[in-house]
Amino acid sequence: MNYKWNYAAPADSQDIMDLNLLVKFEVDDIFDFNPNVLAHHIVSALVNQYYTGKTDLVAAARDDNNRLLAYTWVRTGEYSIWGTQEVASVRMAHVDPNLSVRQRVNLIDDMIVLWERFAQFHNIPMLYSNSLRHEQTAFLKMHQRRGFIIRGSNAYKKIDLSYKPTKLFDDPTQATPAN
Repeated sequence: MNYKWNYAAPADSQDIMDLNLLVKFEVDDIFDFNPNVLAHHIVSALVNQYYTGKTDLVAAARDDNNRLLAYTWVRTGEYSIWGTQEVASVRMAHVDPNLSVRQRVNLIDDMIVLWERFAQFHNIPMLYSNSLRHEQTAFLKMHQRRGFIIRGSNAYKKIDLSYKPTKLFDDPTQATPAN
């Protein structure tokens, strides 16, 4: 399966919402899911990404037919309550549940790389991810293999800020929002 990661744009918001509806069963027994509220948060993140380039990363993976396969959303500007470190928090990591297990694993692995690069780009020393999934063992093991410390359903990673990636996505022609 060929696919490409890119910054999501406001035009992607409907496909992102459609994907959220496919995986809402993961949160239905916890939250009163309201698609209008979620759409508002996603569009706000997309606007922030476009205008600031730092506060939010919303990235989408599309196949050769332009079908949305996965998306992820990371928010910056949060801080540890134990110190002064800024933390990049993963808000969403969704993949199409109709994909094969291998395809879903590859997409989530890509997401983790994107999160780390985003934190490195913006000098954010800590990355935080968590899971509300019913089955979270494999998801958290993927984090652990990438050097995260796991506590319950939470994953934390100190980011190596001595390394600065030259690009966020593997496609070198991709422009950065806010540039």
